[in-house]
Amino acid sequence: MLIRGLDRERFQSVVAMPRREGNGAVKALFRDAGAEVIEERDIRPFNGSSVAPNHKLKDRAYAIASYPFTVRCAKRLVDDVRPDLVHLNSTCLVAAAAGAHMASPDLPVIAHVREPLLSNRWGRALASLNRRHVNSFISIDEAGLRTLGSKDVDGTVVYNFVDERAFHADLRLGEKYRRTQAWDDDDVVFLFLARIAPSNGPLELVRLIDANIQKLHPSARFVVAGFPERKADYALAAYEAVKQSSRCVALDFVEDAVPLMLASDVMVAPFTEPHSARSVFEGAALGKPGLVANVPHLVELVKDGRTGAVFSWEEPNTFVSAVNDLCNSDKRREMGRASLEFAKANFCSKTGVEKTMSVYDKLLENR
Repeated sequence: MLIRGLDRERFQSVVAMPRREGNGAVKALFRDAGAEVIEERDIRPFNGSSVAPNHKLKDRAYAIASYPFTVRCAKRLVDDVRPDLVHLNSTCLVAAAAGAHMASPDLPVIAHVREPLLSNRWGRALASLNRRHVNSFISIDEAGLRTLGSKDVDGTVVYNFVDERAFHADLRLGEKYRRTQAWDDDDVVFLFLARIAPSNGPLELVRLIDANIQKLHPSARFVVAGFPERKADYALAAYEAVKQSSRCVALDFVEDAVPLMLASDVMVAPFTEPHSARSVFEGAALGKPGLVANVPHLVELVKDGRTGAVFSWEEPNTFVSAVNDLCNSDKRREMGRASLEFAKANFCSKTGVEKTMSVYDKLLENR
C-alpha cells in the first residue's frame, strides 16, 4: 500500500527481497504496486523481537553468522542502485543498514519498528545495533519506539494502515457470511482473528470464557479463527478447548477475512504478550469496536469506553464487564461509529503514506 500510494513524480521504488522458493506471489505483489524488484539470496534477518525472539542457540548462531552476508549484500546493492534513501522493512534487517552506510556514509536509512524488541540481553543488543546504524525509525506504535531503549532516537509513529477501499466494504458480504454460519440475529459475535500462538492468547481466552460462562451475557458468542490445517501442540490444545466450549466456535484460516469481520460484531485481541493486532484496526475500518487485553501496543489501538474496551488478565471481572457492555446494542453501535472515525484518522492508507513521505522529505532535506 505504501509503494502504491507514493507520489510517482517524486519517488521511484526499488524493493530488494529475499530469493526464496515460493516467494513468487510476494514478488508479483510488489511489482503490481509499481516497484522494481530485486531478489537476493543473502537478505537474512537478525531477529530479536516478541514475534521472532531467537531464543534457541542455533537461531542466534545463524543470525550472527548471517550478519556479514547481509552487510555485504546491502553494500553491493547500494553501490549498484545508488538510492537516495533506504527504508528497511524491519529492525531485524539492521545488518543492511550497516552495509548501506559502508557504501554511502551519508545515505539516510530508516528502519520500520514492526514489533517490540525483546528486553533481554539479545534484544538489547539488537536495539543497540539499530541505534548505531539507523538514522530514523518509523514505528507502528509508541510502545514499539520505547523498546529501542533510548528517548533520543529519531522516531515517528505511523500506525499500520488499511486500504481505503476497506472503509467502503459491501455490508451485504457480512450478512451473507452470517447466514452461511447459521448465526442467530440475536447473537453478538466476538471474533478472534490472529495467529494461533501462545503470544496471542486464544487458548487462554477460551479458558477465561468457560471459567466465567455463567456471568457472561447469554447473547455473547466467541469465534476463534485462524487455525492451520495441521494442528499440533498449542494449536491443537486451543482447537480442542474451543470444541468443548458451549460459547465458542473454531474456524480455519481464511484468505479473505473481510466477510468474516463484517459478519462479526466485535474484534477481540486477548494477547498475552505486547505487540500490535492487525485485526483490531482492520475491524475498526469496518466499524467494529475492539476488545483488547491491557498490554502495550494494543491499548493504543482502542480508546477504552469509546471505540471499544480494555480488560486485564489479572482481573477476570473486567473481561466479563467489557463483554456484557458490548452486548448492549446501543453502546456497541455507538462504539462502532467511533471506531470508524478513529480508523479514518489513524489507520487510513492515504494518511499513512502522507506521514511516511513526510519522514522521507525531512531526511532528504537534511541530507
